[in-house]
Amino acid sequence: MFQLLKIHLDEKKPESWENLPRLPYQTRKDWIVSHLKEILATLEADPAIPEEVWHKFGFMCINDIMYKEAETIYDRMYKKYQKQHKNFGIALYYRGIARFLQGRFKEALADFKAARQQDFHCKNTKSHAIAAISYMEGTIFPTRDAIKKNQEKLIEDLNQPRTLDFKVGAGMLKTLHKWNSATPLFSSGLSQGGGYFITLRSPSGETKGIAIDPGYDFYAIMRDFGLGIADIDAIIITHDHDDHTESMEGILSLLAKYNDHNKEKCSKIIDIFGSAGTLLKFHGLLSALDPYGNKEINFNLLVPGNTLTTSGTEDLLKKYGFIIHVKPAYHRERWTNQESSVGLVIETNLPTINNENLSIGITGDTRYEEKLGREYKNCQLLLLNIGSIEKEEGQFLSQHLGMLGCINLLKEARLGKPLLAVLTEFGEEFLGKREIISHIIENWSQPLNGPSSKKTLKVMPADINLEVRLSDLTIRETDTHVFFPYQMIDIEESGSDSLKYKFTG
Repeated sequence: MFQLLKIHLDEKKPESWENLPRLPYQTRKDWIVSHLKEILATLEADPAIPEEVWHKFGFMCINDIMYKEAETIYDRMYKKYQKQHKNFGIALYYRGIARFLQGRFKEALADFKAARQQDFHCKNTKSHAIAAISYMEGTIFPTRDAIKKNQEKLIEDLNQPRTLDFKVGAGMLKTLHKWNSATPLFSSGLSQGGGYFITLRSPSGETKGIAIDPGYDFYAIMRDFGLGIADIDAIIITHDHDDHTESMEGILSLLAKYNDHNKEKCSKIIDIFGSAGTLLKFHGLLSALDPYGNKEINFNLLVPGNTLTTSGTEDLLKKYGFIIHVKPAYHRERWTNQESSVGLVIETNLPTINNENLSIGITGDTRYEEKLGREYKNCQLLLLNIGSIEKEEGQFLSQHLGMLGCINLLKEARLGKPLLAVLTEFGEEFLGKREIISHIIENWSQPLNGPSSKKTLKVMPADINLEVRLSDLTIRETDTHVFFPYQMIDIEESGSDSLKYKFTG
């Protein structure tokens, strides 16, 4: 190759090394690596070789990112000059440079200090080592120490202890949810999405945190409530749209970081229950392992008609105090291009005041189809996704329940039976009208038994601060933070985009 390029190189003749810069970068590196032993032997054998030749070769190696080779060259120069009782300070200085560029900062500082001592001994008043030592001690090490302290603080934040019992408690529903669809992405206001968060106590007494449809800003809202990654034990996703899944990747990234850095050095595993579209969307993340080779995620596919009683080898009733009945939903997923979304009934072991075990229905996003409400006939609490309202006279929505779909579904679900329906999935076009829409749906969903008939259904619009105690379906009043029966709570929606839950007596 060199003959073709008409370049003469001889590892035993330093004068021929002047041709090295004319070679292509990779060819030059390959030649130096393959001939380094002979080059060093040439440099060491001739006592008359000037210092400039050592530097020319050493600088070439540093400039070509051959730091180990440069370190070797200057190490040999140092030892040769030491034997010849020459000033070897400059060799130590450049060996320090080569070590610095390899990230070996303590060794580099040691070289600079030794170079300064040698220069002082030789009365060299222009020692480069003085500035290098000042730079290392005044810039490099303080910066590294500051970064290390910041990193330790971040790891401490990541290792925030589990606060679920203290911040929320067992047997609670928190709707950490404001707006649906993509409006949090383009709204000019302070707009948030969110999801739902349920806590249940397992038969062994552990409080478990279950995130449902974690969309835009869900984890940020969790943090505002004082919760962290340690408080999430399971995630349930009804379909793959961004407003139901946007926070998933962040949560899974946090899980991986937590397992990398948690102080107990143990793996946290999250159970994930998701639709077919969810599986396709996140399949690359769902096989995640921690640094010790332990599984971080148990994924369970949600298929309408199925009942899930286990996750992996663990019994869901024993682990969480619930089983999941998967219901149909008529809503197209992006990753399957089919109506593979799901609804859910979470059947808990939590007794209610009516001596029934509590069942929580979650419609997910769906259009109304006849008898869909019968899927939720045993639920005492129903999260009902409205999505939008009808845009055409006499036409149901094709992908969401809308107002009429909600009414029909509620009539089918618990006609004449007590039910708290939490109305969710409002687009921001509902701003200022959530209370009215909820009252319309509530009034038209009641059984027609005459004007004196007692209302058995309550439709409560959801907002970020809605909190329901599951054992008795009481709702926390916004101002006093006292829980009252849901029949005694009304909504205030004036002068703010946040709803207030008020005791009416």
